[in-house]
Amino acid sequence: MKIKEYWNDFLSLIYPNLCLGCDDPLPQGSKYICPKCHYNLPKTNTHALERHTFQEKFMGLVPFSHVLVYAYFIKNGIMQHVLHALKYNDNQEIGIMLGRWYGHDLLLGGYADAFDAIVPVPLHPKKQEIRGYNQAYCFALGLSEVLKTPVVEHGLIRTKHIDSQTKKGKVNRILDVEGIFEVQEIDRLKDKRVLLVDDVLTTGSTLVACATPLLALPCQALSVAVMAGVK
Repeated sequence: MKIKEYWNDFLSLIYPNLCLGCDDPLPQGSKYICPKCHYNLPKTNTHALERHTFQEKFMGLVPFSHVLVYAYFIKNGIMQHVLHALKYNDNQEIGIMLGRWYGHDLLLGGYADAFDAIVPVPLHPKKQEIRGYNQAYCFALGLSEVLKTPVVEHGLIRTKHIDSQTKKGKVNRILDVEGIFEVQEIDRLKDKRVLLVDDVLTTGSTLVACATPLLALPCQALSVAVMAGVK
């Protein structure tokens, strides 16, 4: 065994890496989430369902071909802890890992050739500068790696910053984000089957605002995939 490996083992005894889901020490070979929490992720299986509640958020608003949600967002649950670490603890690899995991589920579910381009919902440049990265882009990278579908990182741009929408109702959220996204790379998205990706689906207002300019291109088909969804 190399000296570096001995050193890492010694450090892990003093400062063990803890599971983001349960705070227990991670077993050797696991990163971020222990096998038990990975098994207990509250998956939605929307990729295998013809109808589900998340589609209802967009009824009469956007004709998404597929609404794909990896797991349920439950208060104080595993996904809330994981997403908090992704967004605020500078752990970009978590987003990539979730993208890989969901990518394998989609691959097994028959989505191997379902999309031509993956477009992450963009952050405002000032917000991304503060955070240092876009968590939706991290998720897109993981999906792309497994599905072999290119990521168009700057397919959409956000033209203005808005305050947090956490405490706002659905109508106000939709009004706030209306017209704040523009298509940047038209040639790579026009007449393509586009998969729009984000971190959390709540009311769906941000995804509706992103969909409007993409559908106006037009793109051939538009779907959405998110890491977690609120019922």
